Order: sequence, then structure tokens, then C-alpha cells
Amino acid sequence: MGTWLRRLAYLFRQSRHEADLRDEIEAHRSLRAAHLEREGLTSQAAAAASRRAVGNAFLAREDAREVWLGSWATWWQDIRYGVRTFRKSPTFTAVAVLTLGLGIGVNAGIFTVLNGVLFRDLPAPNAQELVSIQQTVERGTFTATTGSGSFTMSEYRQYRDRARTLSGVLAHSDPRETTLGGETPQEVFGAIVSCNYFTVLQVPPALGRALTEEDCEPGADPVVVLGHGPWTTAFAADPWILGRAIELDRRRFTVVGVAAEGTYGGSPMRAGYFAPVSAEPLLWPGASRYADDTNRWLYLVGRRRDGVVLAQVRAELGVIAAQIDQQQPGRSTTLAIDRATPMTVPSQARGAAMGASAVLMAAFGLILLIACANVANLLLARGTTRSQEIGIRVSLGASRARVLRQLMTESMLIAVAGGLLGSVLALWSFQALVTLALPVALPPEVPAFAFALDFRPDYRVLAFAIALTFGTGLLFGVAPALHASKSDLSALMKQDAPGSGSSRLGGRLRGTLVGVQVALSMVLMIAAGLLLRGLYATYTVDPGFAYRDVSYLSFGTDYGPATVLNQRLMDEVEALPGVDAVAFAAQTPLGESSMGGAVRLPGRGENEQRFAEWDEVTPGYFSLLQIPIVRGRSFTEAEGANAAPDADVRPVIISQTTARNFWGEGDPIGRTLLRDDIARKVVVTLQVVGVAADAQLSALGTINPYYIYEPRRPGGVLLVKHRADFRATASSIRALVRARDPSLAFRVLRLEENVAWWRGVSGAITILGAGLGVLALVLASVGIYGVVSYSVARRYREIGIRLALGARAPTVLGMILRQTMRPVMVGAIIGVVAAGAVSRILSGVLFGVSPADPIGLGGATLFVLAVALVSGAIATRPVTGADPLAALRYE
Repeated sequence: MGTWLRRLAYLFRQSRHEADLRDEIEAHRSLRAAHLEREGLTSQAAAAASRRAVGNAFLAREDAREVWLGSWATWWQDIRYGVRTFRKSPTFTAVAVLTLGLGIGVNAGIFTVLNGVLFRDLPAPNAQELVSIQQTVERGTFTATTGSGSFTMSEYRQYRDRARTLSGVLAHSDPRETTLGGETPQEVFGAIVSCNYFTVLQVPPALGRALTEEDCEPGADPVVVLGHGPWTTAFAADPWILGRAIELDRRRFTVVGVAAEGTYGGSPMRAGYFAPVSAEPLLWPGASRYADDTNRWLYLVGRRRDGVVLAQVRAELGVIAAQIDQQQPGRSTTLAIDRATPMTVPSQARGAAMGASAVLMAAFGLILLIACANVANLLLARGTTRSQEIGIRVSLGASRARVLRQLMTESMLIAVAGGLLGSVLALWSFQALVTLALPVALPPEVPAFAFALDFRPDYRVLAFAIALTFGTGLLFGVAPALHASKSDLSALMKQDAPGSGSSRLGGRLRGTLVGVQVALSMVLMIAAGLLLRGLYATYTVDPGFAYRDVSYLSFGTDYGPATVLNQRLMDEVEALPGVDAVAFAAQTPLGESSMGGAVRLPGRGENEQRFAEWDEVTPGYFSLLQIPIVRGRSFTEAEGANAAPDADVRPVIISQTTARNFWGEGDPIGRTLLRDDIARKVVVTLQVVGVAADAQLSALGTINPYYIYEPRRPGGVLLVKHRADFRATASSIRALVRARDPSLAFRVLRLEENVAWWRGVSGAITILGAGLGVLALVLASVGIYGVVSYSVARRYREIGIRLALGARAPTVLGMILRQTMRPVMVGAIIGVVAAGAVSRILSGVLFGVSPADPIGLGGATLFVLAVALVSGAIATRPVTGADPLAALRYE
């Protein structure tokens, strides 16, 4: 305590303490001089001898200060001196701080977004106690069931009842899009949850009660806890909502509670209601996942008991998993237990999301590396100009470690200032990213307000920004500090020596930094060039189907329980003025969802199966979208009317690429494929009756290697081909649907919006990539300009002599540019090689453009080299046009 009090006293009364220290050292010297005089020396000799005995007064004061206050005082001196130094060099300070602030800001901003998606705790009390539980099952009875990473109802019960390290285990399903009935029907995303959901989360409802175990019993009355959002909007925050019946997908549920605002709904979607697992058959028409114990559809979240660590949970649940495996010979279960986050997704999907995040962070990290290289080059040049100052420090007794500490303190001051500026930029950049990216990232059918992710900065963002700030200070400060502190003392003290303080090592270091900047810029610019090519492709590619003047009508739920109602709707829409054709399909072309399954040739094993994209369509689908049938025939009306999900033999139409991948150039008509129907435990035979032209139905720019169409009874998404204006057609369709069923929630959208969404995704990615590339190139250009300007300034006399001896200015310019472009070319070669590897990562967003596209690669490479050459030429030109006599008098 005394030590810290002395340090605080020193901080507030520094001048007095320094005066006392000087007086004390002078008193020691005077006493020694007086002693020497008494021994017979003259006063002058005694004074000289006492000064030699005491030594360097500056070092003596510093040593005494360190003994008295520790290193804290010298650190404080270094900070004050660094601030005064930067105040005298405002241009250097502004450029360095702005460069680092830009690099730190964009990285902290993107991490803020990723933190909100992948790392933030669940919105619940003591969220650090919550763990997500996922499983991967190999072989055994349930190998091919749906729901990767999830659990069946019986598996959930076993983990819930047997776990002792967990105070509770809850279960929830994927968000379910549901129609909330009323005067104005609307679509909400609901959660099907276990009845201990609110207890485990420790989030009681804002009104009424939570679900109870009786609510989850088979045959229990259907009840629901209403979400806070629908309660305030659809029901005007009615306090008498409890006990009232509401309609969800045309089925009546009794409201027993209203969830608190912000209650986690099992996914990033806002939960409009919380229904018990026993109500799943009512909200999921067809095969019930609740009753089918071969269907994995539940995600589990547990809460650790007090004092229990994650390793104990993993050990106990691993034992339970092994016991379940013993009940099913041949089964092997691998559990993934980790901290729970709002993105409760299968481990494979989370791994893919983490990989994409790593790529994104790496791209933004390259900007920071270029910024660090720029500031390091500035510090190298500045270190050379401060060579005499460093020489004086060394001559006065400062050790190399002391000089290093001073230089590193200055680097950290720049980094801290850049970090503070970057924090402000991060707050702006992450808000801009969320505002711009979220609407683009969501398909037209998903409203942006449905997402409930929290992107506010938290302690993780703060820790990341602090670590990034100090890590950046070390990264750009160490090399210049080591170089500046290693210079020869005799050379440093020669004030008139041209190029004093410079060295071959410093030139190589500056060249290396320039090469690094160019290499990193090359990677980003080539990526931007490929993305621009991909964007061009999205606007010029033919998707293989007609999408102009085509609309589609999609429902929150199936329109009626009978096929005849869907047929009647289709006939009525087709009879509207300006409508040319209609057809039903299970999937919207280029829509948000997809279907698929494994198929194989007869006589082939399961290891030779191929995953095929799937769609079910009515016979008019191909003519409406103008997808030609190149072989065989289309579906007949009878095949569409008689289509049944339980048929063991089904006619199918396949794409050209599918036919080629299975049978080469052979005729596929009449041949068969096999598909396993897991629910019915039978093998379905698919007989090829036609081959359709390839179309980009799942993703723009991508032809699926295997795509299969099955006939469908009327129902699903209604596609409408019209020649009338979209607004008039959509208005007529809405009036028709409302007249038939006012309680139905539906949307009428243009198919062109789906194509525009893919183009918007491509455009957003391209803008981001191009922005990073241009920013990197600007920073690299500034770095090249600074290095060339510094090199020219150091060789000013040499250039004057060359010009005075008759050298032509273009010759001198060429000589300097050749020397400048050497590290640039080395960096460019390294960058092209690295970009070739990185471009493979972008293949998924290039929309049909090859990662080795010569125009994208070559154009970006030439552009970077041209900018580097122009930067060097601009920096060199003023000197080559100068008066030789003025150059000779420069030193």
C-alpha cells in the first residue's frame, strides 16, 4: 500500500519529487567533493573526481527512481515523451492512427456481427450454465433418419431422466412457420418445446403460467404460451388473453401464458408461440414426428448443476449414450456438448458456419496486416530521421533495452489511439453491415423482422478489440524498433554523413514490407476480380427457365385438406383475365427451401448412392417455365391426379446432367432408379419417362449433378404465368383467395424477385470483396509511395550528381523504378500463387465462373501492378525534374 501511495504522490507532485531527487544526488556529489578536499585535493580536482564517482546524473536519477517507484515511473516518462513527440509530428501521427484505426475498426466490426451470430450466450439468466447437446449416429436402426445432430422423443426422455450433472434438459424443434388466424391472418414462426422449457431456461412468462408436464401428455388439451410479439401486435397486449382460444394452422389452442419479451425460441427466429411437444401432430400434418420414434427432430439444451464442469457433463452423457447404443446393436453415437448459443444448429452446419466466418475474418485480417506493414514502413523511415536522437541517448548511457522500450511505448501509443478510433468505426461498420446485409441475406419469402439476433457489443467484442490493439502494436512496432536500436553509434553521431542511420538491412526490411503489402493486395484484388466476374455472370446467365411475367402464390399452410380444393383454386386462377397458365410445385424455383434424397441404380449398394435434388410438380410445370423435354414425355394428367406418396413405383423426369451422370450417352427412357423410403421401410422404384433440359433451380449459376421431378397432385406453391401487369394479376389472385378463405395467410410474389435475390447476394458479396480489395490497394499504394519517396530523398545528392554528369531524367526514373518494382514483382508472384489457392474457397459464390477465370485473374494482376508502377512514378517524378545544382547542395 505504501508503494502505491508513493506512486500516486509522485503522479500528482512530480516536479517537487524530481527536484528533491536532483538535490539529493547533488548533495551526495557535494559531500564527496568536500571529503576529497579534506584529503588534500584542490576544489576543482575534488569536484571532477566526485562527478566521476557519482557518474551520469541522468542515469543516477533514473536508477534511484526505479528503486523508489519501480518501472512505473519510467513507463510514465516514456508515455509523456511519446505524446510530445507525436504532437510535434501531426502528419505522421494522423496517417499512422488513421491507417490502424481503419484496419482495427473493420475487423472489430465484423467480429461484432459474428459474435452475435455464433458466440453470444443465450438470452437467459446464468446463461454460462447452459450447454447444447448434439449427436451423430452411425449405423444402427436410425442411421438414415432425418435431423442431423438432433434426437428422437425417446432419446430425449432418457437423457432428461438419467442425467445427474444437469439440473434439467429441455427439448425444442426447428422453428415452424405457422398461420396465426384472426381478422388479419399472419405468419409467425413458432417453437414446439418440452414442458420444462421455461423452467430450465429460468425465464418465467410475463403473463399467466408456463407449460406443465400435464400439457405434454398424449391426448392433452392443446395449449400454447403466446409469444410477446404477436401478443402486442395481433392482440394489442390484451391482458385478458389468458384462457382465450386462438387458431394456429386452423387448429384451436388455448392461451395459458404470454412469454416475456426476448424469450429464446430455440433458434435465431422470433418465436410467435411455444407449443408443447404433444401438440406436434396438430401443427405438422401427415406423419407425426412425436409418435414416430425413428425420427430425429428435437434439439437438446441442458443446465449444469452448481459446481459441475463441462467435462463432467460430457463424461456422464457419454455413458448414457453408450447405454442407448447397447439397446441397438451396431449403433455408435458421438456426442457434441458445448456452450449453448442462439445458433443451435447441427455440428456439421456450425462447422461450416465457423469455416465461412474464418474466411471472412481472414479477408478483413489481410487489411489489418497491410495497415501494419504501412505503419511499420513509416516507423522505419521515422527511425532513420531520429537516428541522431537515438545516438545521443546511447552516448548518455541508455542501453539498447531502454531504447527498445521507448520505441515500443510509442508504437503502443499509436496502436491505442488507432484502437480507440477503430472502436468508433466498429460501432458504425457493424451497424452498417447488419442494416445492409440482413435484407440481402434473406430470401423474399422470409421477413427480416423474423430474426431476433442480438448484435450489440459485449465483453467478447471488448476483449477482441483490446487484444487486436496490443497485438497490432507488437506486430508493426517490433521490427522497426529492433532496426532503429541496432544502428552503429559512430555513424549515428556523424551529423553530416549522407544516409546516416540507413543500412542495407533497413532497405531490405522496407522492401520486404512492400512485397508483403503487394502480395496481400494481390490476393484481395484477384478475389474482387473473380467476384466481379461472378456478378456479371448472374446478370447475363440464362437460368434455363422463364421467370419474367411469372408469379407464385405460397401459403403459410396447405390450402385445405383435399386435393379437389387445390384443383378448384388452380382452375379459378387460370380463368382470371391475363393469366396464360398455372401449375403447382413443391418447391419455388430459386426459393429458400429444397428437397433431396439418396438414389442409386438397381444392383448397386448403399455406398454407391448419389444425392439428388428433388421436386414434385403438376404436368403443366414444364410448359409454364419453358423447360424443354428433350427426350421422352412430360407427366400426364392421370399421373398427376394419381400421384401418391405411398406408391412403390413412380414415374419421374430427370435432368440432362442426371441422365449423363447415370447412363452416359445411353438412352435413359424406361430405365429405373431406386430410393429407400425410410418411414415405410420399403424401396421405391423410380421409372424414367422423360428427360428435361438442365435448369438452375436450386442456385443461380449451378446445375445440380442429379435433379429429379416427380408428379404431384394439386397443392403446394402455385406458379402463375400471366401477360397482364403483376399488380393487377396479384390483386385479382388476392381477392380470389380471400373470397374463398379469409382466414388464410398467403403471399403473391414475382418469380423474378427470387432471381433478383441471388443477384443481390452476388452484388453484396462483390461490393464487400471489391471494397476490401480497393482499400488494400490504396494502403499498398501509399506504402509504395512512401518507400519510394524516402529512398529518393536519401539518394538526392546521388541523383543530382547523375543528372549533372549528363544522365537523362527518364534513365534515372527507370533505374529507381526498376529497384522499386523488384519487391513489388516478388510480392505479386507470391500473391498470385496465394490467390490461386484462395480462389477455390470462393467457388460457391462465383455463380458459374471458374476460380481460374483468366479475365478475373489477369485483369486484377495487371491492375495491381499498374497502380504500383504509377505510385512509384509519382513519388520519383519531382526529383528527376529538379535542378541538379539544387540537388548537389541538398546535403
